[in-house]
Amino acid sequence: MQSVTETVARLDALLDREDFEGAKALLYESLREYLAVGDTLSAIGIYNEIMGFERQYGTPEAALNAADAALALLEERQMAVSRPAAMIVLNAATVKNYAGRDAEARALYDRAEALFSKYYPAGAKEFAGLYNNRASVYLRPGEYPKAEYYYSRALQILQRQGDVCDAAVTYINLAGLYARWPGREKEAPGQAALAARVMEIPEAARSGYYYYTCCKLAAACRELGLAEPADHFTERADLYYAGH
Repeated sequence: MQSVTETVARLDALLDREDFEGAKALLYESLREYLAVGDTLSAIGIYNEIMGFERQYGTPEAALNAADAALALLEERQMAVSRPAAMIVLNAATVKNYAGRDAEARALYDRAEALFSKYYPAGAKEFAGLYNNRASVYLRPGEYPKAEYYYSRALQILQRQGDVCDAAVTYINLAGLYARWPGREKEAPGQAALAARVMEIPEAARSGYYYYTCCKLAAACRELGLAEPADHFTERADLYYAGH
């Protein structure tokens, strides 16, 4: 039986080939094997992968089922207050958020933040992911200041860490926030411009993930109606992928 690490490596290879059916089969077959032998720690790890897979490529119902199953196993193994639980709870909160389960998502984000504070040093990069995800639950009238607060906290961490790509994504998240915030719409293009400025790094320092991020930024800018930065990021990504 393969380890979770080996399974995830196979999963990544399948996703790189866009073999989504093969990826799904691998995840659920691995889950059955781990559960059959009582390896609940590995099963929790696979449920975590299923949450992300089903949220991106599957159905909200399947993602919710995986989230609930992972949380139940954490309780069963008395791991609800543990370092591994931090990421599981965060991912479960994100699944609930995307499925529109606001009350459950907020409670899980509270729980995740408490776990992060217990097991990670202040200012660790992991907090940026927490804050970026948590901010999205407040993207509604009356709660925009809370979203801004969490996006800003994420950005501060990413700037200190020198994380170019995720900082740029956070600037675009802020652009999306301001685009829907009455009275602050004019701030959106400025945030997109800051994202473009952050991404101005030497070509030798650009990785495949850098160009993948350019594609994400381009799509987000286009959705916001910000044509100039969208074209900028698209052109940069296209030049790279044309040669690969």
